[in-house]
Amino acid sequence: MTQHARALACEALVRGLRPTDPRPSPDGRLVAYCLRGGFSTPGSPPPRSIWFTDLDGNSEQVTDDSAAAVSPRWSPEGGSLAFVSSNGSPARTSLQLLDLATRKTHPLGTLDASIRTILWSPAGSSLLVLAEDAEGDGVDSDPRVRRFSEPAAPFRRLFRVEVASGETTEVGPEGLTVWEFDWDGDRTAVASVSIDPTEGGWYGATLARLDLAERSVTTIYEPDWQISCPRLSPDGGRTVFLEGLSSEHDSLVGTVKLLGLEAGEQPVAVAPGLDASSIEWRDASRLWFTARHGMASSCGSLVLDGTIEQLWRGEGAFGPQPRVGADAEGRRLVAISETLHDPAEVSVLEVENPESGWRRLTTHGSELAELPLPEAERFTWTARDGLELEGLLVRPRTSGGAPPLVVFVHGGPTATWSYAFPCGFAHAALLADAGYAVLLSNPRGSTGRGQEFVRAIVGDLGGAELADHLAGVDACVEAGICDPERVGIIGASHGGFIAAWAVTQTDRFRASIALAGVFDYLSVHYTCTIAGLDDVLFTGPDPIADYVAASPVAHARNSRTPTLILHGEVDPYCPVSQAEELYGALVEAGVETELVVYPREGHGWIELEHQLDLWRRVRGWFDKHLKGET
Repeated sequence: MTQHARALACEALVRGLRPTDPRPSPDGRLVAYCLRGGFSTPGSPPPRSIWFTDLDGNSEQVTDDSAAAVSPRWSPEGGSLAFVSSNGSPARTSLQLLDLATRKTHPLGTLDASIRTILWSPAGSSLLVLAEDAEGDGVDSDPRVRRFSEPAAPFRRLFRVEVASGETTEVGPEGLTVWEFDWDGDRTAVASVSIDPTEGGWYGATLARLDLAERSVTTIYEPDWQISCPRLSPDGGRTVFLEGLSSEHDSLVGTVKLLGLEAGEQPVAVAPGLDASSIEWRDASRLWFTARHGMASSCGSLVLDGTIEQLWRGEGAFGPQPRVGADAEGRRLVAISETLHDPAEVSVLEVENPESGWRRLTTHGSELAELPLPEAERFTWTARDGLELEGLLVRPRTSGGAPPLVVFVHGGPTATWSYAFPCGFAHAALLADAGYAVLLSNPRGSTGRGQEFVRAIVGDLGGAELADHLAGVDACVEAGICDPERVGIIGASHGGFIAAWAVTQTDRFRASIALAGVFDYLSVHYTCTIAGLDDVLFTGPDPIADYVAASPVAHARNSRTPTLILHGEVDPYCPVSQAEELYGALVEAGVETELVVYPREGHGWIELEHQLDLWRRVRGWFDKHLKGET
């Protein structure tokens, strides 16, 4: 592929539309879903709209592109659809109700906040809404003024909205932030809650029973790790949830646990060997689930006695927020399915005939499916202590000598490279097409291999996991896959930390690119919005000393590796001061380095021109230092 064609491929991947959050109608005849764009323009959020598709693959757009629409939720009888709409301001969204027969939409309720979750009552007469307080009210609304006070973040509160009248009433507990919830449609709810309203509070959230009529709360479980997916049983007497180490609020992979609603009870692990990524009640004794098996995925039914009824397992993925949805009779499952070479689409699985596999209903990624992608395959190697590790190897098209190798480190740290489109990750496909071998490495700390594997990083950040990456490089060299003298490393978020950390600990890499990373754990702990994660990852008696010891800036004098630093100007999780510190430390150490800060970007790149510019800089840095090209 020529450089011009490669640039067009990059832009096509950025511009590609991705369906998310599929929800089958109760009768199973329609699937509502959100269609999202992968980019924005200055002043405008990424496009998002609600669509329907039937079982024959006939799709129609339900909402226009003028106001972003997300979170479609069917009423219990299937005659209407609730969803969240925004007029360009995510801090102020509205609840909307669509009549299926007339296709007319009207606002519901009086919420002036950022709506996060909506859930119908079983009778269909009301909805329970989780909304985050709108920011910028009052005397400090001047955008030129930055004001810090307690509480340090807006609360997430519960509101009940009556469908007939639109009457909106706050019903959640006072003084607590609610992260996730489920309810019986009346006065009882189960929720993960925290006193700390900041995003860091989620890492210490507890499980509680809420009385929505009294607005009271009873703590029923204080977990050792993080929790997600609280789901109230059909009889309202028990709850299931997931517990596991997680650095990401929306992508916890953990153990399914069952618990009564009385205080003092202890949860029971259901199928403790299953790494579940989502759960929903199927009936009084079974759950629908999705799970991870290393890089592979599965779904099926989980009996509360621990019996796993697996319906599908394979080399595919269910998207960044994996889940399956079922119609009222449990005849079909719908999900977002994708593979290394098949873009994400809304798909259906027949429960009585799972051998037929996932049947794709939408074709939003048809143009992307025609891209000539490089070869990608599962690659395994042995860690220095004998543990088998895995990742994805994306091979270049070019031949005639061992190519340079780029190690791509995932974020998190609790995440996993999986069989996702394209070739595991877009930049991996683009780099391979440009003549690089790319190793998407899943070291200790990655999800899908049990809690012992993921918790191996606790108290040892950058230790065994870096050794695992280096063992992967050794395996690639021994297999003749790459040139041992031309190896680079790149990562974003936690991967950015590893990319910067690695070059202060070893001279194995000839080039490094660190994106949106933590480079000084001491300063980031007091300037970011997720300081609670540090309390999970660092367990020593002197956290200050541990923060300094694990900070790349404290060891920058050991580095001689050219390092490119790319960062968003308004990143709340890894403030831009992190990038400035690393740049200054590397300059002082005499290391060739560059820092590029992207205006308006947070913890990731959204604007189209920024995404394209980032790719050009990534390739240019590696071409210069691994290929010797200008």
